[in-house]
Amino acid sequence: MTQPNVGAIVADTQAYYDGPADEIYRTIWGDNLHLGVPSYDGCSHPEAMENTNAIMAQAVPLTPQSHVLDLGCGYGATARYLAANYGCRVTGTNISEKELELARVRSREAGLDSLLSFEYGDFHRLPYPDDSYDVVWSQEAFLHAADKNAVLSECRRVLKPDGTLIFTDILVRRDTPDADRARIYDRVKSPDMWDLPDYRKALAALELTVTREEDWSQHVAPSYAWVRDRLQEQRHALLPRVGAETIDNTVAALSFWVDSGNAGNIGWALFVARPSG
Repeated sequence: MTQPNVGAIVADTQAYYDGPADEIYRTIWGDNLHLGVPSYDGCSHPEAMENTNAIMAQAVPLTPQSHVLDLGCGYGATARYLAANYGCRVTGTNISEKELELARVRSREAGLDSLLSFEYGDFHRLPYPDDSYDVVWSQEAFLHAADKNAVLSECRRVLKPDGTLIFTDILVRRDTPDADRARIYDRVKSPDMWDLPDYRKALAALELTVTREEDWSQHVAPSYAWVRDRLQEQRHALLPRVGAETIDNTVAALSFWVDSGNAGNIGWALFVARPSG
């Protein structure tokens, strides 16, 4: 089996998030770059994203003594949510310098500098000692990993023996046709995307016991439909910054993701796991 070129894939992912995607995400998504679980009928997508943060935070033990590592922290919205609501320390890592820069600005604006730090970090090889964090947290980031087993192994390594790993990720079902799979990967420049059994197997191999698993796949299509529709609404404002071709290609790619979500080819799931023993 050909080994993935981790460095090249990390560079491609960084270029994606520091390129036109940064302008689109800031304009459309805002600071919170995640899918949403609605809390009531008619719930707006921004509210649904906040609800996702709340669901996840309630699933792990968080106190002012907790130190959380947020892998793929985006613009730091989740880190700010955790610090503001639980008083815990959060270290956010990311490979996008543009996202890190805004995360630091927002942290200062919120008066949370004493609890938050944002650092460049490639989750294939984390620059932290063993047993460093009470909680390792990630939302829709592992899909970008060139070697997901290595990433999960690093999560296990830096997690304290009594700590908790919690993450969500976007899935591609195992029976998805190869042509569709390639189109799904292309939008986010992902080298590979896993399904539920792949994560279960990898976590078990690392002696991480899954204490909670939830399939949130029904929320994929509505989340991306919201993003697509907002992009179309903001087309005129974005044209000078990203160009018509980029906008049109992104709308088409998002529409394919909506269709793939409705067809059951793209999923989304939550995992909570703790070291065994």
